[in-house]
Amino acid sequence: MNRGDHRSTDAAALRLAAAVAEIEGLHAALLHTVEPGRRKRLLAELARAAERLAALAAAPPARVPAQARGNSPRQRRRRALLRGADWLARRLG
Repeated sequence: MNRGDHRSTDAAALRLAAAVAEIEGLHAALLHTVEPGRRKRLLAELARAAERLAALAAAPPARVPAQARGNSPRQRRRRALLRGADWLARRLG
């Protein structure tokens, strides 16, 4: 195994750990929630987090699922801004 493989393995392990931690946090919040609306939202978020974890776990080692790549809030805002700019350019141009 060369150094690049090791880094990608470390990154994949970190992504898996983050997905598991997200599920643990949502589960803990769900256990302490009594409000029905919040419970429903937490259950929906928990389902989405479980889908992300399943996608990460099922992905081949060298391939990272799209939702795991560049998913920071800053990058999501940037992509949204770029989509908006493209939409405006198509409408005005």
